[in-house]
Amino acid sequence: MDPLIDSLMLKMRHNRVYTTVTFARLFGVSEKAVEAALATLIDAGKVRTCINARRDVGYCLAGTTPVSGSTALSEATTVATPPLLRRVDGALAGYDRQLDVHRSLAMLVRR
Repeated sequence: MDPLIDSLMLKMRHNRVYTTVTFARLFGVSEKAVEAALATLIDAGKVRTCINARRDVGYCLAGTTPVSGSTALSEATTVATPPLLRRVDGALAGYDRQLDVHRSLAMLVRR
């Protein structure tokens, strides 16, 4: 049997979802090699595809149900964004004042 397949089976735990990127980095091989090994395991019925929190293709052991929010060795990331306070409909109250502030700031920097 392929040593990569053996390593994959040893690393995979119940109720966890793994990605090809995670295994490729962990074992120092290409993603294509990991995909081929996982395809072999899927054909053998030992692994199945799962949905993970990152919304890409994940793999888990067959016969198990992954715990919601489980992403194995990688964490799901979010992007911090400021609250949206702009109004794009209705009257443009205070718009001239904002333009004056930007104009005066630009002139101050220009000096």
